[in-house]
Amino acid sequence: MGCGTSFVKYVLFFFNLVVALFGLAVIGIGVAVLLNWSVIKQELQGHLTVAPWVFIIIGAVMFVIAFFGCCGAIRESHCMVVTYAIFLLVIIIVQVVLAVLMFTYADNIKEALVKSVNSLFDKRSIDPAAETVFNNLQQQLNCCGKNSASDYGLILPKSCCSHLGTVGKVLGDQCTLADANNVGCSPRVADLYEMWNKTIAGVAIGVACVEVIGALFALCLANSIRNMDRRSRY
Repeated sequence: MGCGTSFVKYVLFFFNLVVALFGLAVIGIGVAVLLNWSVIKQELQGHLTVAPWVFIIIGAVMFVIAFFGCCGAIRESHCMVVTYAIFLLVIIIVQVVLAVLMFTYADNIKEALVKSVNSLFDKRSIDPAAETVFNNLQQQLNCCGKNSASDYGLILPKSCCSHLGTVGKVLGDQCTLADANNVGCSPRVADLYEMWNKTIAGVAIGVACVEVIGALFALCLANSIRNMDRRSRY
């Protein structure tokens, strides 16, 4: 194996080792939140209300992909390196498609997000899962109701007063209309999407460019490994 191939091999190994460790850290955060570890709760202070399974799934996907790249590179396994390259190519295609859709159909996507929030709000009275998700949404985005806090009438969930901190929760105080966030979740989601859609799409394209380099490195290494195997047979 030449110097260039050895360089590619160790670049892939160390890069994917870092990604794998980061993936394990993300899984650890998800598990810690799932198990209600008090230390994690105190550090996050309610800022991380997204379902912990999301973190576990994302971390697991990162770890699995990085595992193939890391072990495939250091063990010089043609099969594992090719599998890693295929994973990267699939992710690149998905990222580019999503970025193009976000640039091209921004208004349609925003409208779909608003409709999803409204539908979630309407289902909360008959679906406990929808109520839990909507409460998390209110707490995470500092919003209340579909269009405003008045959507609830006089009885408001405590998640509408999440911006007041943990004092109300500790004392068991009720969230009143005067104290609640008066910004509805639908307009909040629409504003956030308008603010971040181009940034997210641009970052996705930028990450895809880096992943293209990684995929090319992996394919070059796989081709070198296959040639070495062929030469070793003769």
